[in-house]
Amino acid sequence: MRQNRRMKTVMAVMLAFLAGSAAAPVYGQNMWDAYRYSQQFNEGTARSVAMGNAMVALGGDMGAISINPAASGVYTYNEFIFTPSITVADNRTDYLGTRTSTGKTRFGVPNFGFVSTFNTRQSRGLVSWNLSLVFNKTNNFTDRMSAQGTSAGSSYLQSIAQGLNGLHATNLDMNPTSDPFFNTNASWQSILAWNTSLLDTLPDSGYDYYAATENLNGYNISMGGPVNQYYVREQTGNISEAVLNFGGNISNKFYFGVNLGIVNVWYNYNESYSESAVDSRNFDSGFQSFTRHYRQKTSGTGVNLKAGIIYLPFKGLRIGASISTPTWLYLTEEWEERVTSSFNDGYSQDLLSPLGQYDYRLNTPFRWNVGVAYTIGHFAAVSVDYESVNYSKMKLTDYDYPGYFSEDNMAISNDFATADIFRAGAELHLTPQFALRAGYQYYNEGYRYDDLKTQIGSVGIGYVGESGLFIDATYQQRLKKSSENFSLYDDIIYSDGIEAAPVGTNRYMNWKLLVSVGIRF
Repeated sequence: MRQNRRMKTVMAVMLAFLAGSAAAPVYGQNMWDAYRYSQQFNEGTARSVAMGNAMVALGGDMGAISINPAASGVYTYNEFIFTPSITVADNRTDYLGTRTSTGKTRFGVPNFGFVSTFNTRQSRGLVSWNLSLVFNKTNNFTDRMSAQGTSAGSSYLQSIAQGLNGLHATNLDMNPTSDPFFNTNASWQSILAWNTSLLDTLPDSGYDYYAATENLNGYNISMGGPVNQYYVREQTGNISEAVLNFGGNISNKFYFGVNLGIVNVWYNYNESYSESAVDSRNFDSGFQSFTRHYRQKTSGTGVNLKAGIIYLPFKGLRIGASISTPTWLYLTEEWEERVTSSFNDGYSQDLLSPLGQYDYRLNTPFRWNVGVAYTIGHFAAVSVDYESVNYSKMKLTDYDYPGYFSEDNMAISNDFATADIFRAGAELHLTPQFALRAGYQYYNEGYRYDDLKTQIGSVGIGYVGESGLFIDATYQQRLKKSSENFSLYDDIIYSDGIEAAPVGTNRYMNWKLLVSVGIRF
């Protein structure tokens, strides 16, 4: 493996040329990207979150306007609100006998807005109408997990090596006349691993590979020795919706509203994996360490329309319903990778891929809500909502290559189904100024081959002063830790058997604290 290092060092000088070249699309988008940007876990105001976002029939809240546009029609006053928040994600991972705890804390603003009410001075017919400009977050991607341990049976580099078998080594070389990142089907990490001397070909073969963590005995390949493994992934970003809303009140019995929603997507994903030799003398290559970094950013905008109603058939009872068109999203994805290597003879390399970029379109599914609430004067309220969304109707589109996503869209149609979402909330006014709130949310994930369910609980308090100044505070938390099993690389296949990749378990929990401050006048 050392024989190739001098040649690869010369070729690495051309890296600046490659990184600056125009990047043609490499298509990696799939049904999971569509699912990520189609899901909604509304945040909104502290009051709406405290009541589990069960606001379809209640209205009168700016967080509720993104759920049921008729929520604005309930207002009889003007209101300005601002809501900052803290989101904390906690992961506990068991991998190769080592337990790791990792957390991520993010500050944000899930809600702010203004509602203006115009009274017509009539007691029947159109009593009032409203104009609102509201910003609400509909999803939050904050997450961070890590795993570490020592493996004597397999390595990540072995998985990269066996994934290249069948592709000639000359196609992987980085030089001014060859761009393997966009002219081959090889993964970018394998191209970088080859050009940092972490891979080599078997004797008398340009198509069969082995890793720097493997030793050769003739044509027999075996793991050279134990390696320390460390992995970390981090997600940040959110989906937010800026809403221009028009609502109305007819005879204090029927409320209606329509929204024009401008949706913004911002998603960052960073992943790092490294291996280091416990004793580099165990490896014929002199392998000491390697690290792979992967970075992805997705951004874009879209538009949707919503309409909703709230009806009061008799005193205390409220019935609400709303429907939302798909969100027509236009997304841009960027990604790049970096691989570093080091050996015990002092040789090291650090190579960066070009920046990949791809534009595509996603249509999210229709959504509809119904809700029932009962109020006891100004003393108490209870509310229950049901929401339905059919994720099998998600659709990916590339206008330049119309048939490219046909297989992905077929997989979406086959693998996803209708998700059922239930929300419930209650509010109790201890005095005209102070209120206690509680809520519950249940999400069926909508993936046919997984029974994962998300349950979220919340509690909150509220205060309204005589001047119209009000403040609400809410704590929200997942009620049960989500659990996932993971492998960091594929099983290693030898001529005489299979070495299974280590399997780890990650348990995920998150909580949020929201505080809304506003004034009514």
